[in-house]
Amino acid sequence: MDLRSPHILDSGNVMMNDTLTSDVIGRRVEVNGEHATVRFSGVVPPMAGLWLGVEWDNPERGKHDGSHEGTVYFKCRHPTGGSFIRPNKVNFGVDFLTAIKNRYTLEDEPEEEGKEQIVTIGNKPVETIGFDSVVKQQSQLSKLQEVSLRNCAVNGLGDKGGIAKACPNVRSIDLSKNLLSSWDEVVDIADQLKHLEVLNLRARPGTPFHT
Repeated sequence: MDLRSPHILDSGNVMMNDTLTSDVIGRRVEVNGEHATVRFSGVVPPMAGLWLGVEWDNPERGKHDGSHEGTVYFKCRHPTGGSFIRPNKVNFGVDFLTAIKNRYTLEDEPEEEGKEQIVTIGNKPVETIGFDSVVKQQSQLSKLQEVSLRNCAVNGLGDKGGIAKACPNVRSIDLSKNLLSSWDEVVDIADQLKHLEVLNLRARPGTPFHT
């Protein structure tokens, strides 16, 4: 590897294109199973295109302190805690409700191909496909009391009110090792879970929720 070039990582996750705005600064991200915080977004000469500068939770994952060829682009707590990565190599995660649907609404058996149901909307009968599947998923979520979304790349609340409607009975939840970047995001989620009694946010030292 050319030591003068930014540290580039390969990943199977293609989550974003190369057009990003400044609001990515401070966002939590995942790359190849490792978590980091975005500290910089911009051009890093002489390399063309847009780069993200990230500070890894695990400083051994990085290669530098946020500088390149004498220019400081961002600062890290550890001298080898930083890397430059292309935006399309980074996983910015999913909202809470998407994560819980991905984890808990697996079908017990495949749907019959072409299965239809007739429902009436107003005075007009309408054919629906997959209607039973939607009802079944909603029922599965509403029964959940203990939820583990550990390491599911949760990045925030999502649609306001959606969690309270879909998961009204959750009492215990594990949100450790996710991509939440502030306590405000945690509070937003917890406020939707009116029966919540236990919240697990275990984190690596130096990350937002380590205590």
